[in-house]
Amino acid sequence: MSGANTDLQSQIADAAVRCFRSLSYETVSVNDICKEAGVARSSFYRVFSSKKDVIAYLFEHTDKNQIVTVEELLSAENDFDRMWIIGDRYISLSKELGVEFNAAMMSMTAAGEIDLLSLGHSVDSWFIRLTRNCQKTGIIRSMEPPELLGPLFVDLTYQMIYTWCSKKGNFPLRARARQATEILADVDPAYRWSPEQLANADK
Repeated sequence: MSGANTDLQSQIADAAVRCFRSLSYETVSVNDICKEAGVARSSFYRVFSSKKDVIAYLFEHTDKNQIVTVEELLSAENDFDRMWIIGDRYISLSKELGVEFNAAMMSMTAAGEIDLLSLGHSVDSWFIRLTRNCQKTGIIRSMEPPELLGPLFVDLTYQMIYTWCSKKGNFPLRARARQATEILADVDPAYRWSPEQLANADK
């Protein structure tokens, strides 16, 4: 695809996200997206076939491998914090894209049109290694196999995002994800968030 078409795809996709944030996925029309993007319908259909095609494009263009920077990971105090930084990036991305967009992606995943779970589970190998390290240092007190526990953290995050979507965003996503992760891992109390940190997590 030409550079001009790639730029057009990005322009339309960004406009679609803005529309999905303010209106329901079902309510947003191609005309709404075109108006927000400042393009003609013919331009839309030159690069996309439907609203679902826009969502698939956005999913495919989420940078799976550079979800966090090396600097961010090195700045963390311990391996549990490193794991949280990675998981929290998916939470931030979900909040940035909005409830309607995430709900549409979940619906498309259920229909087999995209594989949303592969995005989160692309970091399983990191989570397994970090979980093992945390078990050795006593930060994580659960002695379940890291190969089981690490990927469960990803599944737990998806469950929290699902609940957030089902409650139309009226849910403390970041705080609940952090609490649930600490409970699942049986994190040493010295490494758990304080009530104040939890209260401010979603502000």
